[in-house]
Order: sequence, then structure tokens, then C-alpha cells
Amino acid sequence: MTVIRDIFLLIARIILGGVLIAHGWQKFNEWTIDGTASSFQEMGVPSPEISAQVATWFEIGGGAAIILGLLVRLVGPVLFVQMAGAAWFAHRDSGIFVSDGGWEFVAVIGAAGLALSAAGAGRASLDHLFVAPFRKRKEEKEAADNQQAVGAGVAGSGIAGAEQNFGAEQNFGGENFSSQNSAQNSAQNSAQNSTQNYGQSSGQEYSDDQDFSTPNFDNAAGNNSTADGVDANAETTQWSTDNQWDNGKK
Repeated sequence: MTVIRDIFLLIARIILGGVLIAHGWQKFNEWTIDGTASSFQEMGVPSPEISAQVATWFEIGGGAAIILGLLVRLVGPVLFVQMAGAAWFAHRDSGIFVSDGGWEFVAVIGAAGLALSAAGAGRASLDHLFVAPFRKRKEEKEAADNQQAVGAGVAGSGIAGAEQNFGAEQNFGGENFSSQNSAQNSAQNSAQNSTQNYGQSSGQEYSDDQDFSTPNFDNAAGNNSTADGVDANAETTQWSTDNQWDNGKK
């Protein structure tokens, strides 16, 4: 499609440029610049001598530039302005058709100049040849910028992923540390509780053994006991009679 476009633009440039060169050469060779200036003066064109020079040389030089594809985007608008002036001063009272001296011919040439200015000269042109190095440099710069942007994006993604992994490892380590602390605390609490239970159990058993091992001698002997649980009739308690015997002997 690009090749067809270039071919069509080349054909349009050759036709338009050829027409312009033909009209410029007519003004220069057949009508002469002085005769052209006289015609412009009769039409009411401002500064006819200067206008005749500009129109003649622009049509010749502009036509050649269009054929070669040189500065087409600049030549096209200037050509449209010149044709608009010609339509106003030379053809506005003659209608549209060129057979009646109308403005259709100059209008078509001006429109073609605008179309070429918008479309460009195509690749088969001096514009493309001169602009190609700058275009290539621009494309290389854009490619380098895009590659740098992609690299920065990948690096940013890698850093973000590393930060997420690092945070996950920290959280995982904290959970393990908390679990270990919880296990240690549970083991310590269990040991303390076991020790306390053992002490309480041992003390209770000792107290029970003590109560159980304290015999009630009165009940065992079948005798009445005093309030202190001591048998007054027991042999070990008859020291008072002996004391009386000792007193009588004395």
C-alpha cells in the first residue's frame, strides 16, 4: 500500500509541476515579464511589476520543486495563495468554466497544492531523501527511550517483588518466633503448674499422714482420756505416787 501511495504522489507531482512550469515559461517566454505586468495592471493586481516577477519565477521554480519533491509542504500553500489571487483578480466575473474564462482551472491547481502539502511528497522525493537521516535518528532515539522505559518497568517490578518477598519472610519469621515463644512459655507454665501441684499434693499427703500417724492412745487402750489426750492411769504418768512415796520416806 505504501508503494502504491508513493507512485500516485509521484504522478500527481509530475502533472502539477509540469503545468506550473508550462505557465511560468509562457509568462517569461511568450508574454514576457513586461507584458505580464501590463496584464496584471489592467486586472487591478497590486504592484503589477513585482507581482509579475513573483508569479513567473514561482511557477517555474515551484513547479520544478514539486516534481523533484522538494519542500512540497511549503510550496503547496504558497501555490494555493497565488491561485486564489488569480481567481479573484482575473476570473471572478467569468463564472466557473474555463471556457468562459472562469476560475475552475486555478481552483483545481490550488486544491492540488493543498493536497500535496497535506499528503507529503512520498518516498520518491528529495524531501524523503534529506529527511531520512533525521527520521532515522528520531526513530532510534524513540526506540532507545522505549527500551529504557521497559527496562525501568521491569526493574521496578523486580524491586517490588523483592520487597514483597522480604516482607513475607519477615512475617513468616515473626510468626515462627512467636510460635517458639508461645511454646516456651507454655512449657514453663506447665512446669511451674506441675511443681505447684506436686507441692500442694505432697503437703496435703504429709498433713494427712501426720493426722493419721498421731495415735489416740486412750482409744487404743480402751481408757478414758483427758482433754489433752493423755492417760492419767498410764504407767508413765504415775510419777505423782512415787513422789508421795518419796515424801513419806523422807
